Amino acid sequence: MRSAPTSTPSARPPAGNRTRRRVALRPIPALRPLIDAGWLYLIAGLLLMAAVVLIPARHDLDRALWRRDRVLAAEMHRLDRLTRHEMYLEAVHNRDRTVLSQLAVRQLGLAPAGSEVILLTDHEADLTASVFASLEPESARLPEGPDVESVLGRLATDERARLWLLAGASVLVLIGLLPPSVRGTLPDRA
Repeated sequence: MRSAPTSTPSARPPAGNRTRRRVALRPIPALRPLIDAGWLYLIAGLLLMAAVVLIPARHDLDRALWRRDRVLAAEMHRLDRLTRHEMYLEAVHNRDRTVLSQLAVRQLGLAPAGSEVILLTDHEADLTASVFASLEPESARLPEGPDVESVLGRLATDERARLWLLAGASVLVLIGLLPPSVRGTLPDRA
């Protein structure tokens, strides 16, 4: 007599009774971008709006500082000039020998006894009796005006182009605020 087969874990079902296991396949979800493209438009639009507002303000500040520097340079020149004239007047009041002899030569055409006057000019028009030309300081060096260095700076400071930049920035912000597009089926309308 034959004994009935015992079931063991390694026992296989008979070849004729094989059943297939079906594995449920799930659809692979589409990869979504890490950041929505709308954010890029929104950030670009906001940065462009900030540039349209801040660049002209900075340009106006630079112009104001430039004007202030020009006024300060002119004031320093005038103070230097005034100081030189005051020192000369004080030397005249104190009867400084060098200043008095210079005045006698220039104003009166007199030279001290036993000295010769050497004139280094060829033209009589260059001979002036005024001492003020020798008192004048060098002309003041005024700073140069600020320049706009970039294309964006030139566009942001130009009145007409500034409006176009502001309009473009507004469009970018509008595009950035639109809801993201979702792929899929449209809901059934009944």
